[in-house]
Amino acid sequence: MLGAEVWVKLVDADQPAPTIPGALVFLTMRMKPTFRAEFKPGEGGKAVVYMARWISTSGQRGLSIRLCRAMISAGRGG
Repeated sequence: MLGAEVWVKLVDADQPAPTIPGALVFLTMRMKPTFRAEFKPGEGGKAVVYMARWISTSGQRGLSIRLCRAMISAGRGG
């Protein structure tokens, strides 16, 4: 595997997570299974939705897309 594409979208805490990959913005390409995201002032209390999919060394994107939702701590970025 080459790594994983990671995509992101910030939503209000009570807003549902997007289900369409095109609604998210590319964040990073990772070769390791962990990373740390930084948030701007005022983004605390929002929800962040991540999507990830594996990419092979030949550049072929995996069909499996994983969505994950987390809350940004109110103390973060603001």
